[in-house]
Amino acid sequence: MKKSSHGRWVYLSRRFATAKHGTEALHAPFKEISMRIPVLQQREIARLHFHHPQSARAISRITGVCANSVGELRKLIQASGKNWPDIANLDDDQWELALETQNRSVAQRKESPDWSWVHEQMQLADATREQLWQEWRAEHPNGIGQSQFNEGYRKWIGQQRVVMRQIHRPGDRMFTDFAGRKVEIRGGPGEEVREANLFVAVMGCSSHTYLELVWQQSTACWLQAQANAFEYFGGVPNWVVSDNLKAAVIRREKERIVLNPQYLECLKHYGTAPMPTKQRSPKQNAKAEAGVKIAQRWVLFALRNRVFFSLEEANVEIRRLNEMLNDKNFSKHDDTRRSRFVALDAPALRPLPTTRYELSEWRHSVRVGDDYLVEHGKSFYSVPWQYRGDLVDLRITANALEIFRRNKRLATHSLMAEPGEISRYEEHMPVAHRRVMEGEPHALLAWAKAHGPVVEQLFTHHLMERHDLTNGLKAARKLRDLAREHGDERFLAACRYAQTCNITALRSIESILKKKADLMAQQGTPQKDQDVRESHEDVRGPEYFGEEA
Repeated sequence: MKKSSHGRWVYLSRRFATAKHGTEALHAPFKEISMRIPVLQQREIARLHFHHPQSARAISRITGVCANSVGELRKLIQASGKNWPDIANLDDDQWELALETQNRSVAQRKESPDWSWVHEQMQLADATREQLWQEWRAEHPNGIGQSQFNEGYRKWIGQQRVVMRQIHRPGDRMFTDFAGRKVEIRGGPGEEVREANLFVAVMGCSSHTYLELVWQQSTACWLQAQANAFEYFGGVPNWVVSDNLKAAVIRREKERIVLNPQYLECLKHYGTAPMPTKQRSPKQNAKAEAGVKIAQRWVLFALRNRVFFSLEEANVEIRRLNEMLNDKNFSKHDDTRRSRFVALDAPALRPLPTTRYELSEWRHSVRVGDDYLVEHGKSFYSVPWQYRGDLVDLRITANALEIFRRNKRLATHSLMAEPGEISRYEEHMPVAHRRVMEGEPHALLAWAKAHGPVVEQLFTHHLMERHDLTNGLKAARKLRDLAREHGDERFLAACRYAQTCNITALRSIESILKKKADLMAQQGTPQKDQDVRESHEDVRGPEYFGEEA
């Protein structure tokens, strides 16, 4: 029996199988592993697994999922033999099927000891973890086992405040933060004074620094500054380290970190990953803290007597001082931030993507109406009618709205400018609804216009010029049915012939198509109705009516 918590789970599962199916079940391979991690977190763990070589504990600290679960998921990924491109675009159902991560059990939490008490007892002479666990387990028979006891104590020790000098590899991490001091921006006459925030990004190995003023610490300003920093450095690091501001981390729960989805999407676009620091742990973001201190001393202090009237004007001066800072020699070294960056960080950075990140907003779990429309901004957008009543996710950019269901794109629409508008694709509608839409006056006119000016003129007469528009609409619908029945070319030829005869009546068009009058006219064959009739005693002739023969 393994000493890990997962080993105990396998042992219990096999014992249950033995009791139910006999001793032969004990030797059967045990494949079913209960995976209770949401698919959204599974995707992030898998992305980090392929993104950069990292231990399960490192990924655990980033995602908030326990290291054992991360390890089990990584084993499933390796066992599947699939690479990230093979699974990146799978929807949730395909994902669970490909990696066999269906949830097969219910989590059971066991009681844990007070780790501070354990640590206090461990300071005594001759104390051992095994002896302490046995004493504690005697009082708590339903508590955690020895392996979990040891693991929990080691984890608790690792979380204590221990100072350690960090070693930064070239191109590995970019540290980001906002400075505490702000810069006043005075507007024109009658406008109130505003304050701009200084964004600071520092490369870990070279301390190469990027500075930019933004209006707020909002998600939009934060992501814009991140993208500008990547472009300034000319590449992308493996990790982006940040504090727990709302633009990066929405909330920290006991077992996971809920990242801002827009921030996460931005970093995915650039092929990097977030590494938020622990709460109230500025030492994990020491490079950014130092960068902020230097920026405030060497940049903001130099601008203390300057008056700026626009954000652009202030950023011009910030960029000038930023270049001077990067070219300034270190106090204890002969090189500069820029020279170190060119020699160390720049060659190790990942290349920039071909397109710049476009800021987007996500809305999750939006219900599709019975009319297979979803609402956003008081406008409505269609999905295939089979998904009515389902929950979908919306991704909104400056010009488009994308609709996803279980990570599968259902539709992409242009963003509506006016409230109340409907963006609906014909292929999203059931057949009966398509027939109804095709029978609307504007749809009939559009159809006629697409078939040429002769057909458009005939439909315009029935739909807009007749005194009885109700019957005109019925006639237009029947004319469209005639085109479907006889074909577009045949219908167009009949309309041309009718136009030469100044004919617009529906029955006349039907007669032309039925008797092929237009074809006879093309061949020069006289029609029966236009033939010279033979004289006989029942034909009175024009003389009877006083007309010339």
